[in-house]
Amino acid sequence: MKRIELLIGDHEYSAIQKIFENEKDFQPVDETDQILIKAMSAIISPKNLIEENVGGEESESLTVKKILEPEDKEITENTKIKL
Repeated sequence: MKRIELLIGDHEYSAIQKIFENEKDFQPVDETDQILIKAMSAIISPKNLIEENVGGEESESLTVKKILEPEDKEITENTKIKL
């Protein structure tokens, strides 16, 4: 057994809480699901939570880049590839 100390932002903490609020009847499919559910529920468990202001700026950002794919996906000698 391992003891793990985890620093998590308020936004991420709230997001994990919402997952459990919205998926109360979630049933794990396999052992991996069971491990993930157990780990995430431990993160938000009040008995494991020790709040400490460690400073730093709270941030929340999401970046999405849309890739425009050409209709003709054939690669020939004349195809320009940007690296």
